[in-house]
Amino acid sequence: MKQKQKELQKYYQTKFENFELSNSYSSPHLISLENEKINTDIMVVGQETNSWYGSFHDFNSRGIDKQMKIYDNFMRENYHSMSNIFFKYVRNIIDDNDTIPVWTNLFKFDLGDDREKRNISTLNKKSDEFSKIIDFHSDILAREIEIIQPKIIIFFTGHPYDKIFFDKIVKKDDDYQKLYKEIGILKDKDIDRWKCGILDLSSFEDFSSFDGRAIRTYHPGYLNRNLKKFGDDILKYIKSEIKG
Repeated sequence: MKQKQKELQKYYQTKFENFELSNSYSSPHLISLENEKINTDIMVVGQETNSWYGSFHDFNSRGIDKQMKIYDNFMRENYHSMSNIFFKYVRNIIDDNDTIPVWTNLFKFDLGDDREKRNISTLNKKSDEFSKIIDFHSDILAREIEIIQPKIIIFFTGHPYDKIFFDKIVKKDDDYQKLYKEIGILKDKDIDRWKCGILDLSSFEDFSSFDGRAIRTYHPGYLNRNLKKFGDDILKYIKSEIKG
């Protein structure tokens, strides 16, 4: 675990030192593995931060070590008590108070408190700002996965974020939906690969070192709104995969 922590720290240092970003963005969501209860076999991927301890300006003042410590403190002190639907779903699928998954996001920051809409998905996809954010994220998730080496990854991301991330970053100029494979036991429940599917990450160069299992589905907020239609069945399936 200590070696993985050092590798993450070194990677973040190199990444953030060599890329200039707006000081108004939220501070970045940098993983720390110092918590002895974090299980690196399990990774949960969300969309982006929705505010994260100040701005990029604050982060530049703090530095990498203190920024990673923010994540460590959050997972120690807040993970079990967070009442929003995302963390409720994550705790439900883990179903073990002594186990904390690695939590990351497709995007390491949001557009910041000063913006009317802070979500990256709301940006003009032809804008220079959007292109720069995509360029910055071109290798981050792949490198986190390579360092941490999870055995199972759950993408709670949903189609809008899947499209701008997987289409632009993972498959570049191809159709991201070709990444998805059917899950047989869910097909029997009339749940197709667009609702919940196997994500074929390892067939792409940047993710070739991943030899685990990746599952993608909607964000928990959408799953919860469709609990009776398909959300509950997807939740049960993912929980069974986690217990393995």
